[in-house]
Amino acid sequence: MSSFSLNTLAFSPHSTTTTTTTTTTATTATTIIQLKQVHAQILRRSSNLNPSSNTLILQLLVSSCTLSPHHLEYALHVFDQIPTPHTHLSNTFLRELSRKAEPKKALLVYERMRRKEGLGVDRFTFPPLLKAVSKASALAEGMEIHGLAAKLGFDSDPYVETGLVGMYSACGRILEARLVFDKMSHRDVVTWSIMIDGYGFYGIFSLVGVVAYIFFLHSYLNCFEIN
Repeated sequence: MSSFSLNTLAFSPHSTTTTTTTTTTATTATTIIQLKQVHAQILRRSSNLNPSSNTLILQLLVSSCTLSPHHLEYALHVFDQIPTPHTHLSNTFLRELSRKAEPKKALLVYERMRRKEGLGVDRFTFPPLLKAVSKASALAEGMEIHGLAAKLGFDSDPYVETGLVGMYSACGRILEARLVFDKMSHRDVVTWSIMIDGYGFYGIFSLVGVVAYIFFLHSYLNCFEIN
C-alpha cells in the first residue's frame, strides 16, 4: 500500500498502535487516492479499529473539499459511517460546506446530524447553518433552525442572532429580521450592514434613511468607529 503500513493506520497485527502515531502519519495523506487507501484498510480491519480513525479520515477529507465536488461526496459518504461524530467535526464540515457554495449539502448534513442519536449541537453549529439557509433561500428550514436555537438557549448568542438577521433578510422576511435585530443587546457593523442592506434590497427605501440615521447616531453616542 505504497508508503502506508498497518502501523500508520492506528492498528497493527497485534493491535497495539496509538492514536498519536495515526495522527502524525495519516495527516501526510494529501490526495483523495491516499485517503481512500487508508479508509479501505480501516474498513478491512474494523475489529482492531481505533474509534478515532474514521473521524481523522473525515477531517482530512473536509480539508480537501475544495479540490473537487467528488471529494465532497466521498466526505459525505464517510460522515454517514460515523455513528456519533464529534460536534466540533460536524461544525467544521458545515462551515466548509457553507463556505464552498454548497448550501444544500450543508442542509443535508444537518438533516443527517438530526438522525444520529446522541449527536449534540452547540452555538457554533448555527452560524454556518444559517449562512447555508441564506444562500439557499430555504425559509422553512431557517425557521426550524431558529426554533431549535431558541429551544436550546442559543438564540441570544450574538453570532447566532446576526445569522438569524441575515437569514430572514435573505429570505425576504424583513419584519422577522427586524424583530431579531431589535432584541439584540449588541449590534456590530456586520449586523447593521445586513439590516440596512435588507431594507435596501427589497426596495424599502423610505426606511433605509431612518435606519442609517439610527445607526450613525448609535455609533456616535457609543464612540463606535465607522468604516
